[in-house]
Amino acid sequence: MSIKTLRGVIPPVPTILNAKGRFDPEGMGILIDRLLATDVDGFLFLGSAGEFTQFSTAERKAIAEFCVKRVAGRRPVIIGAASCATDEVIELSRHASEIGADAVMIVNPYYSRLTDERIYLHYRSIAEASPLPVLLYNFPVLTGQDLSVDLVKRLAQDCPNIVGIKDTVDCMSHIRLIILEVKAISRHPGPDAATGCTVKNLLY
Repeated sequence: MSIKTLRGVIPPVPTILNAKGRFDPEGMGILIDRLLATDVDGFLFLGSAGEFTQFSTAERKAIAEFCVKRVAGRRPVIIGAASCATDEVIELSRHASEIGADAVMIVNPYYSRLTDERIYLHYRSIAEASPLPVLLYNFPVLTGQDLSVDLVKRLAQDCPNIVGIKDTVDCMSHIRLIILEVKAISRHPGPDAATGCTVKNLLY
């Protein structure tokens, strides 16, 4: 897909569950159809709002497949493919490609604090293996570790398949530095980023 199609308002979509806490395809279908009737420019499934941490790998694949099939190419679809295990992220990214998603979004490993070098190697391995464009996801409040501007810049320089970042922070200076330092060296002709309240989605 063209990176230029990842523009505008791409909301994180909740995963609808039934009374037993299981994925509810009927309810999910209703939500997707209602969003398709609006002016949203795309969808993000299985991000934080999609509660990806609560599902097994098999469940995540089934949910992703349902959502992509329901959207049916009418809008771009980003699938959250994060995991603490690099190999699982690669598996989920390849699956997202197989079912017709347009990009994957990946938060850095959580629970264990890692060096920038380890995080770099995690993302680089994923970017080299993923058939789809990769969006970084920085959410330090939940992961316990910030993606530094220097790290993001290095990834942007070394990994053409990493095309942007969702920067969920409460510090505008971090977002500003990414715009000034990363966007300037990027090879991707993405649009200027638009500011949210505490979230910045930036295509390089």
